Amino acid sequence: MHVIVNCAMSLDGRIEGKFSNDKDWKRVYELRAECDAVMVGINTILKDNSGLTSHGVGKNPLIVVVDSKCRIPSDARVFEGNVVVGVCEGVKTDAVWNKAKVIACGKKQVDLKVLVEELALMGVEKLMVEGGGMLIASMLDLGLVDQVNVAVAPVILGRGIKLVEDELKLPVNLKLKDILELDEIVVLEYVVLK
Repeated sequence: MHVIVNCAMSLDGRIEGKFSNDKDWKRVYELRAECDAVMVGINTILKDNSGLTSHGVGKNPLIVVVDSKCRIPSDARVFEGNVVVGVCEGVKTDAVWNKAKVIACGKKQVDLKVLVEELALMGVEKLMVEGGGMLIASMLDLGLVDQVNVAVAPVILGRGIKLVEDELKLPVNLKLKDILELDEIVVLEYVVLK
């Protein structure tokens, strides 16, 4: 499976906020359409309530929500599409009954390696991870990421959620693959060196 972390951030690495312009959103929608699935953490759903669609650019991806305690609201917009919710073993999943496929893996937090393996068995070959910072940190720490795309906006915030919200066990080395200039937004595309 090819895993891409894709997000927009301020110049100081904060991902909480609106940083994309129209051209970057078009790039994001096209990337979603190219991917078999898009993965986010529960806090991204609770804060943004995005539908995570391709906005008509192409096919909509499967939506994967990492939600250890199954806190996802039953009226979340993602349920308008096909959804997988990764939860911890033994967690009540009444909120998603008949709305999503539930994959229970992990005792205290979702076992991302197992979740990714289950997605691969479902036919997911290209997975896009959109956030948040804790999920991105965990995916990087586990060596599950192959590519990192970051749209950098010309603003410095000094506060908010960081691209990587947790300490990594080891540095993640990257190789620059491409640079896109989308007006004031610069998109940096990196390959993860393994």
